[in-house]
Amino acid sequence: MPKVLFICSAILCGAALVAHAQQTAPSTANDFALRLSGNVTAQGIPEVYMWGAGMPRDGVEGAGFPILKNAQHSAIFQEAVAAGGYNHHSQLACYKGVFYAAWSNHPKGEDAAGQRILFATSSDGVTWRPWTEAFPPPDKVGAWDDGFGYYSVAGPWRIYENEIYLTARLYKFVGWEDASGKDLVYKRDSVHYFKRFESVGLLARKMTGGTLGPVFALSTRMNRISDLAYPFLPYGDPAWQAAANAIGQTFEIQREPIPTAVDGARMVEPTVYQTSANIKIAIVRDDKFSHRKYVSFSKDDGRTWSTALPTNIPDSPSLDISLKAPGGAILLIGNHCASRFDDGAKRRHYGRDTLDVAISTDGYLFAKTFAIRTGAHQWRVPREEVPGRGGGPQYPSALIEKDRLYVMYSLGKEDIWCTSIPLADILPAPSNPSIQPTSLP
Repeated sequence: MPKVLFICSAILCGAALVAHAQQTAPSTANDFALRLSGNVTAQGIPEVYMWGAGMPRDGVEGAGFPILKNAQHSAIFQEAVAAGGYNHHSQLACYKGVFYAAWSNHPKGEDAAGQRILFATSSDGVTWRPWTEAFPPPDKVGAWDDGFGYYSVAGPWRIYENEIYLTARLYKFVGWEDASGKDLVYKRDSVHYFKRFESVGLLARKMTGGTLGPVFALSTRMNRISDLAYPFLPYGDPAWQAAANAIGQTFEIQREPIPTAVDGARMVEPTVYQTSANIKIAIVRDDKFSHRKYVSFSKDDGRTWSTALPTNIPDSPSLDISLKAPGGAILLIGNHCASRFDDGAKRRHYGRDTLDVAISTDGYLFAKTFAIRTGAHQWRVPREEVPGRGGGPQYPSALIEKDRLYVMYSLGKEDIWCTSIPLADILPAPSNPSIQPTSLP
């Protein structure tokens, strides 16, 4: 059985985690508990027990997790040959009965100069209208490895005064860096394999009904840019000032935490949710191919965060997202398909084959998981022609509409799909809300 670690009064750092691992009772009614699995990482750090769904299995359909037979898969984009072989960064929304999907697109590879944003709409989340360009290439289209310059990444959809807006994050690719982030080179090698980019600013445009409004800046940061490949309205334009302020403020409110890891790993791509006890939890990916997620906590509404600790949540590695279902259950959606931890020296990626949804009734233990989509992607554009691609269904965006869960994702970073799932197939029955772990360490 997992040991229990109670976090009292303040959130403990990693060293305190080790020192207090045998603590057995909370000191106040407001304390909350972390479970320890009894295992340690390759660095000797105690492992936080948050995954009770059993370890995934290599070479088994759905990684060995129950496959959702009633899931309905629908293609949003399958025109990579003509429109660009790299398609990623899914963003899904539903407003006034219309589903909106947006994603990043490039003909030569991931996050290179000239990356643009496409979108499509649907009346039911199943049948999708033909795609349209939402944000044009912001720079001359460059190659994946040396395409230095501006590129766009699809940002979240926002609602302002009964209109829906799509946002775009604008970056500049400037080179390749090592894991420390201190050493920069201009040609990728076995040490420098992280893209170095500069955050340039945020843009938005109204998309209600699929009708495109003008592109406008969300802050003064964009006003210094004069060499973008397409025109945009600067921050301060009177016609769009109110919308820019309101939409820009949502990015400040929802800024994602990047906590410090106890073992020095670089933390990336957090997803945050809140428990019924008003504790915010961040599930975070590391950059050292540990194939496990890390966890950080905040007891002051996200103003400060604990040192990130390693968990037993498997990680391909890839992006996780979370959302709260009716009744309060937390859904964690990602590629939890790595069958071993701390084996990055032998195997970096587990293929991102099986996108799954894990369910927790309290936010601390994900006791059951279901396979949403499984199966290796068959590329139509050869992988060597468009680098930076791989794996199966990955990098999801999700929402709950009426009685169904909708999950949008890229398939092999080439196609864009949406899967809809009856909530009744994944949530515990109201009469029996507890989900028991499939297995315990």
